[in-house]
Amino acid sequence: MYGFTVDPNYSGKNLPGWFLMSTYLQRQLHCSLHFSPQDDFAQGRNAVLQGGIDLVYANPFDWVQYVEKKGFIPVAKPKEHFDEVLLCSRKGSPWIDFASLPERIHIASATDATLVHMVGLFLLDKAEIDRARLDFTFTGSYQSALKSLLQGRVDLAFVFDEVYSSASRITQESLQVIAQSDDAFAFHAFCISPRLAHLQDALCTTLCSMEQSEAGQRLLQDIGFSGFAPVNADEVACLTALAEEYISGHEAIDLRATSTLAIDDSAFLVAREEPGEETK
Repeated sequence: MYGFTVDPNYSGKNLPGWFLMSTYLQRQLHCSLHFSPQDDFAQGRNAVLQGGIDLVYANPFDWVQYVEKKGFIPVAKPKEHFDEVLLCSRKGSPWIDFASLPERIHIASATDATLVHMVGLFLLDKAEIDRARLDFTFTGSYQSALKSLLQGRVDLAFVFDEVYSSASRITQESLQVIAQSDDAFAFHAFCISPRLAHLQDALCTTLCSMEQSEAGQRLLQDIGFSGFAPVNADEVACLTALAEEYISGHEAIDLRATSTLAIDDSAFLVAREEPGEETK
């Protein structure tokens, strides 16, 4: 029996489809899978790093860690689909562009341990926004970050493009997009542990041929994809280097040394949602 889990953002949206995906893969690969949806990023990450998972569909920031720390192998990614980030404010707020932002900028983000947060910071860096001006509320999920923005708790939010595109028309019309990434380099991926390495080729073939059968097409529609494509070594090297650069910089940065502003210890405090609030 091998453990299987999925990025919480995806299982939260299409949970029945992912249970069907688990059944489909078991039949195609002739192995036993136990699908375990996770409540949030931290829980999902811990399940993999503690050794209870052998097959995972993971966001790029996480799968890089699984490769580095546990020897996982990225096998397949969504076809012609990349992870992008929108920097949004509420429609009707005074924050309509970078020049209009307040001196202290309150931003909602799911967690600082995701590529969405990393790319969001890069968008602000490109606009020469001093990071010492930023105060973050880490909400635990992409949907909760958007909720915090819509409820007026923050000025801006880092919004995962899939969350934005799947939101209702009313929600989209309630947002102003200040900036959006279009790098087309980061992607989620199916990854396997060393225990499943013997099924790497079979898994890749199974995933990348789903669109060729009626059953596979229905399942792809259920989980929201047009198809899958193999992951190549250059893509893994590129994302690994970028994630490592972000992690080392995030751990080493000294805002007092790099900032043009005078800041005190309060600038390093992180706000979090109160217990009991939605984190899914």
